Amino acid sequence: MTISELLEAIRAPYVRLLAESAHRQPAYVEPAYRQASGALAVDGSLELPCRADFILREAGSAEPSTVESTSQLQFETVVFTIGSTSVAVSPFVWDWVPVEVTGLSRESATQVLKDWFLRWFDGDDQNNETEEGLFGVAHFMSEPESTEQGIRVTTDLGSAPAEAVEDLMFHMSDAGAKELRVG
Repeated sequence: MTISELLEAIRAPYVRLLAESAHRQPAYVEPAYRQASGALAVDGSLELPCRADFILREAGSAEPSTVESTSQLQFETVVFTIGSTSVAVSPFVWDWVPVEVTGLSRESATQVLKDWFLRWFDGDDQNNETEEGLFGVAHFMSEPESTEQGIRVTTDLGSAPAEAVEDLMFHMSDAGAKELRVG
C-alpha cells in the first residue's frame, strides 16, 4: 500500500460519515465562521479561521453541528524520508490529527503550518462540490504547542483530500524540517 492509499483509507470512513450526516436534512455544509461583515472570523495568535461541519437550515437554527470519527484504522507506524525529513505516520482519525514538527525554529514551523492550513481551508469558498457533496476543505488547526524539540498542532482535516497531508509532508521537507510526525 502506498502512502497515498493509506491516507485515503484513513480519510474515507470519516468523509463518508460527514457527508451522510450533513445531507440528512437541508444544511449549510462546511460553512466558514464569518463576521457580520462577511469577513472570515479568525481566532488565536495565528489568526486562523475555522469551519463548522454543517449547520441545519431550520428556521432560527444557527447552531453548528459536529461529526466525530467513530473508528480509527489500525496499522503499524510507517516511516519514510522525503528529502532529508523523516516522516512518521501513525494511526489517527481524520477529524483530529496530531502533527509534530522538529528541526525548524518555532517561527518557521508555525509559518509553514499556517500557510498550509490556509491553502486547504479555502477562505474564499472557491472549491467546487466534491462527489461526496462536500468541499474538500480543512476545518480547524489548533494553536502551536512547544514540545521538547519542536512544535505540535492538532488539525481537523474536514473533507480535505488525502493530498493535503502529502502536501504538508512536502512543504515541511522543503522548509528543512528534521522530523514530521502525523498521528
